[in-house]
Amino acid sequence: MKNTIFRAVMAKALIVVVLGSPIAAYSHHGANNNPDLYLAENLLRLEGEVTTVFWRNPHPRLILSVIDQQGEEQEWELEMGGSINSYQQAGIGEDLVAVGDRVKAAGVVSRRDPRTIGLQNMLLPNGEELVRSGDALWSEELVDTARRGPTAAQIRTAEASAEGLFRVWGRRTSGRPSASEYAGLLTNQGRELAAQYNFATDNPELECRSGIPTNMFDPTPMQLIDNGDHIVIYTEEHDLRRMVYMTDDRPEAISSNLGFSIGHWQGDSLIVETSHIEWPYFDPYGTPQSDQMTYQETFWVAADDSRLNYKIVATDPVYLTGSIELERAWLWQPGTAMVPFNCAAEVASN
Repeated sequence: MKNTIFRAVMAKALIVVVLGSPIAAYSHHGANNNPDLYLAENLLRLEGEVTTVFWRNPHPRLILSVIDQQGEEQEWELEMGGSINSYQQAGIGEDLVAVGDRVKAAGVVSRRDPRTIGLQNMLLPNGEELVRSGDALWSEELVDTARRGPTAAQIRTAEASAEGLFRVWGRRTSGRPSASEYAGLLTNQGRELAAQYNFATDNPELECRSGIPTNMFDPTPMQLIDNGDHIVIYTEEHDLRRMVYMTDDRPEAISSNLGFSIGHWQGDSLIVETSHIEWPYFDPYGTPQSDQMTYQETFWVAADDSRLNYKIVATDPVYLTGSIELERAWLWQPGTAMVPFNCAAEVASN
């Protein structure tokens, strides 16, 4: 009987797989050698027919029909590392693989579902191999995954329209913060809640939901838009648009996953104060936050115009003994474009 595979809670039993070398692969939500997400010490090799192509974020997924050694059909979900936005930047689209294609695949089994693998290699019908990490397994002809840069015209347009903070900012200059940077600030109650979090199943980003500062530290472009009485902070990840009200003529505060934000200028720096936060996690690692959490964010452009600097101070009297202070920056990469994220959490079976 055919088994439709969903992003579901992890089953109790795990299938025995072909052993291989540990390899690293980077996907949208973590490396495929991350033991919190995958059984990364075991490399599984599969061969079968593609029955479903699900070209949506948080990353593309395929359903592969495989005939096992007993002659029975099994369905496997293949999680392709990276977002469709990153594939698009490399000139790779949904036509990479089609329903009916026979492919070889290699990856590591997910802790969320024993019939799901984090894809690391895939041999396509045309003989080219998609390599997400490590070395090729089957072919010397590789899919070109190098990202395409903006055109000269796009760069000129971006440079001409940039005004202070208000432009599209490119990639971050450093990695996402680790929970270890502020774990020592958790109260006893905060530590208890954090210990209950299962990264493989509880991360809201796997269901296309996010909050602050998780979203602010995602490795995707961000745009600040000046609309006079309010500023929009638009992050490509999950297509989130935050409203920052700059005048007293603003709506009544309501609670949401992004909170309610008001802003003011301090010289050339934008200061944003956020309250009314209705979201359980400070980060994707299970650090809890209460409805009394507040954020103070500061945005300012570097003197040489090369980057947008960012600082957040998070204060929560319920789960923190002191304020969390984090700083990051986005590079100024003229011509970077905002691309719709189009996230969907489940694989739709044919």
